[in-house]
Amino acid sequence: TYMKYLFIIFLSLPLLASVVTQKVEKGRLSQKQNFNGTLSFNEKSRLASETEGKITKLYFDEGDYVKKGDILLQIDALILDANINATQASIKEVEFALERARLDFKRYEALFAKESVSKQKYDEFYFQMMQLEQHLVSLQSSLQAQKIQKSKKSLRAPFNGYISERSVQVGEWLKEGSEIALLINPDKIDITFYLPSSYINTVSNKTDLHVTINNKTYPAKLIAALLSGDEKTRSFPLKLRLIPTKEKFFDGAQAQISLEKSSHEDVLMVPRDAVIKRFGNDVVFIIKEEKAQMVPVEIIGFETDKVALSSPQLHVGDEVITKGNERIFPNQEIKR
Repeated sequence: TYMKYLFIIFLSLPLLASVVTQKVEKGRLSQKQNFNGTLSFNEKSRLASETEGKITKLYFDEGDYVKKGDILLQIDALILDANINATQASIKEVEFALERARLDFKRYEALFAKESVSKQKYDEFYFQMMQLEQHLVSLQSSLQAQKIQKSKKSLRAPFNGYISERSVQVGEWLKEGSEIALLINPDKIDITFYLPSSYINTVSNKTDLHVTINNKTYPAKLIAALLSGDEKTRSFPLKLRLIPTKEKFFDGAQAQISLEKSSHEDVLMVPRDAVIKRFGNDVVFIIKEEKAQMVPVEIIGFETDKVALSSPQLHVGDEVITKGNERIFPNQEIKR
């Protein structure tokens, strides 16, 4: 009864079937596996005060982008400014005294050469001049130290980046080491993936690496395959550096990478539409002498819109039916 039913269906089909074909090609099948990783900012700094004092001005807020060298806040420096002015005045006073001492010593040096004054008087003017010179050096060093302290009253950004956190307000009293803000460099983003050792060894500086973040793909470069792994999972960290982009990312966000698990060279490739099911088996129809010939196949894998096949009856250059094959029966005449 079953064969009779098939025979009736076959008789009801048109003698000529209109189809679309495509030739079997030789290609390469790459089987890949996806891994998840975590984004982290490589350059981030918790900025802190190097001196104590009250905040008088604040030039940033959370979310602001700042450039290297930008002033972020100002600490009260009135007393320090007064000390700097006093030291500068003392330096001027000593410079005048030293100039006069040098002139006096020059005169006594000439008199001493003529033996017109005693050695004691000569030594007195000499040591007075040397004492003033050392005093001037001391004051100049003190002024330099005060200016360094003054520079620390203004906190500057150490690199370009975004202010992720702000910990202070205008009017607060800061102690030395008080935390002020968290600064993040958006151009140095690392991604760490934990991979089996078999995958770690396949990645090198020559590998074309791309990662997927929020359904978008971005280029990356290899930083290092770290030697310290996870004993429980037997996986090892692979660290990549995201190539700078205008996109904004978040610390701790998920990224995905697809790495090649294995590859098959010189396999037979046909469009996915060419493979259909007949009697529970995967088959394709090829055209031989203007008739359809059903060929059983084994699917090796998929590559975008292609499928890799294995079959002793299929060869490169065979015309495989891609459209209309669902209506075809073996040995049916084909119209093209």
